[in-house]
Amino acid sequence: MIVVLIPSYDRPEILEITLPRWLKARHVGKVLILAQASSEEILNEYEKILKHQIDYGKVTYKLVLGRLGSVKARNVLLDLVSTYNYKYVIMSDDDHFLLDENCLARITKLFELDSRIGAIGGKIIAKRLGKDPDFFLNLPINLVDLMSRLTGYVFLDIKHGPRCSEFLPPFFIMRKEVIDKGVRYDGILDSPTGFREESDLQLQIKNLGYKLLYDPGVYVIHLVNERGGNRPKMSMAKRIYWKSLTHTVFILKWNKSFPKRVWYILVSILILSFYRAWYISWIFKGVKDGIHRFSRSRYM
Repeated sequence: MIVVLIPSYDRPEILEITLPRWLKARHVGKVLILAQASSEEILNEYEKILKHQIDYGKVTYKLVLGRLGSVKARNVLLDLVSTYNYKYVIMSDDDHFLLDENCLARITKLFELDSRIGAIGGKIIAKRLGKDPDFFLNLPINLVDLMSRLTGYVFLDIKHGPRCSEFLPPFFIMRKEVIDKGVRYDGILDSPTGFREESDLQLQIKNLGYKLLYDPGVYVIHLVNERGGNRPKMSMAKRIYWKSLTHTVFILKWNKSFPKRVWYILVSILILSFYRAWYISWIFKGVKDGIHRFSRSRYM
């Protein structure tokens, strides 16, 4: 059976839409929710909705006044799920809508075929098309993993699979045993954009000896929403700054070789500059502050 973890901030109206789909799915045994709110009024909205869903017998929730942030909120749920006896864990955003529950059966079969698979990634389909501020660099299948290894940047191929992959999209399912072995989101990567949080978690899983599998047959619909969320709206300049900062920390954490660190940071500056050249000053500020953050961390 599968347990679904959902952190939510200031979006009770979205959770009211997406939660019933998880609760009705026959392969889901439990849904754990961390509902955070900026006001008592919104917190009461959450409580009203969640009490209404309690009849399914699958919901356990915790209400928090204030924002914990993306990393802390997710780790609270991972700590909580470690006390439950389920085989697989989905970390879902509150605006992920499960359109086809049959993909959950597909997931369990894939896990059962190979005990070395630690996580399976699925596709996220945006309901409203347009420019995605959290862009993915999608490349042809024969280039994607090679470019990830050469540049230190996370490239994805979201069309082909099932296949082993260097990294997975933000929607993925883990064996619970990897959580029991201590895999958690790293606070050093905490930021308003959440950039590289999942990449870091996935590398932790790989370091335990597991493989990452991507399957486009597993998917959710992303209900793009203008309000709330653990990753708040911000200007593109600030978004690029935080991407530069956390990616720099990500590089420094996972590469001990000085030449590799320099190479990967320079390449990432180049990639982000091609993407948003007019924000070059914000890119360099992010790199500088990322190096400073890492130098003050426990990894030094």
